[in-house]
Amino acid sequence: MPPSPTHRVPRKKVAVVGSGSAGIAALWALNRTHHDVYLYEAAGRLGGHTNTVPFHHGKYTTLVDTGFIVMNTATYPNFINFLKKIGVPTAVTEMSFGISRDHGLFEWAGTSLGAIFCQLRNVFSWRMWRMIFDIVRFNQLALDLLRYEEGHDTNSKKRIDLDESIGHYLEREGYSDAFRDDYLIPMTACVWSTSPDKCLLEFPAITLVRFLPDWLTIPDGSKAYVDAVMKGFPPNHLFLNTPVKSLSNDADGRVRLHLEGGKSEVYDHVILATHGDQAYSIIQDSATPQERQIMSCFETSANTAFLHSDLSLMPVSRKAWSSWNFLTLSNRDTGRSNTDQVSLTYNMNILQHIPRDIFGDVLVTLNPLHDPDPKTVQGRFEYRHPLYTPAAVRAQGMLDRIQNKRGISYAGAWTKYGFHEDGFSSGLKVATEHLGANLPFQFKDSTFSRGKKPRLGLKNLFIRMGIHWLQIWLDALGWLGRLVFGTPVPAYRMNGNGMTNGRKANGVNGVNGHHGMNGTKERLA
Repeated sequence: MPPSPTHRVPRKKVAVVGSGSAGIAALWALNRTHHDVYLYEAAGRLGGHTNTVPFHHGKYTTLVDTGFIVMNTATYPNFINFLKKIGVPTAVTEMSFGISRDHGLFEWAGTSLGAIFCQLRNVFSWRMWRMIFDIVRFNQLALDLLRYEEGHDTNSKKRIDLDESIGHYLEREGYSDAFRDDYLIPMTACVWSTSPDKCLLEFPAITLVRFLPDWLTIPDGSKAYVDAVMKGFPPNHLFLNTPVKSLSNDADGRVRLHLEGGKSEVYDHVILATHGDQAYSIIQDSATPQERQIMSCFETSANTAFLHSDLSLMPVSRKAWSSWNFLTLSNRDTGRSNTDQVSLTYNMNILQHIPRDIFGDVLVTLNPLHDPDPKTVQGRFEYRHPLYTPAAVRAQGMLDRIQNKRGISYAGAWTKYGFHEDGFSSGLKVATEHLGANLPFQFKDSTFSRGKKPRLGLKNLFIRMGIHWLQIWLDALGWLGRLVFGTPVPAYRMNGNGMTNGRKANGVNGVNGHHGMNGTKERLA
């Protein structure tokens, strides 16, 4: 049902708390109404993860995004329509992925065959070939999960647990450790800009599978859209460096915001466009039992980003250089990945088309293995990202029960999958549904743009048939290896007890998790 026209909603004094994607979206939508709107931001700048900063190289300066960097053509319908309406251009970008383990001991990237085997010894590595096979298999078969979620194949004997974790799914389907540790976990961490020990294998498999390729960036930096929205906004309605400590309801039902220093302001309606845990902190003192039950499930993790040009935080082999570069150190005791020692480096020369011959190497590293050389650093930034635990995902499904109650709306990327679109769409949604704002384009639920199972063509059927027979061959080879050598040749397969090569899966290596993905434009399948 479309939202009521604005004129049917009485004029209200509205406070938007938080100026990230959700807050800016709500503000933009409400700016087009008769409501009296105010914006509160705890920081000294607007934008949240939309943080565009200058990068200097000699006499040249360019703008670089350090938080929100790219968007997806298939899964960002509202945000892209919004950019078109305000006249902010976009440009196609490359989303390639590479990994470097133990200072270059093991490296690969998905940009080309030469990048996959940038280390020639990997041509003879069973683990490498098994990973490639599992990537192709996963990209073909994992989206079948959505068929069951959408109610297809109801006569099938196969039943899918909608809460099944991606870790359990990989275990059940016999995916290799190599696929898990050297592809899926690093890829997921890169896409959601989240530390691998915080986000991954406990995440529901069906939610994880909703992912599509084809990416865009904003040439002049993502801050361009924030500036466009704020143009003409009354300065006396904007409160920077003004954290909201708590809120309460007055006797007449209006919402009172309690600010630092003992000050307070009263509003008819408040939109909490913050992280979920921050929203809970604000409402906690006055929360109802239901609000506590739901909002206490949302958590975030802290992440540090550096803008720099230190190449020691890139893969050793330039053939492995990609848009996203996952670097990790192995645990000396087990030889396996240590979740406390991982970092993600975004190659901004590729992502934002910044000429290397003019500006040199422009890199953004999240949680670096070591601090970059201070001489190369041009900025350090702290960001928080939502954690997607099963409890948080279940709480998302109950959020409507407390929306628009007590004069409070909740918005943010944490209400869906953690993408910029999710935050932006949530801001638009509360502005239209709760306050009667009208949009100059049709609102689209991006849930469905991620959840549609693609049609299978003849090519897909042949690929699946080949995967099936190759899987039989691999299983037979493993059985032969056990018979002859006492050890299966595919030594990187998970068994039914959550054990990997005799060790209990843990953190980045086990069932610990902004979704498996249908690839990210990797040229492997």
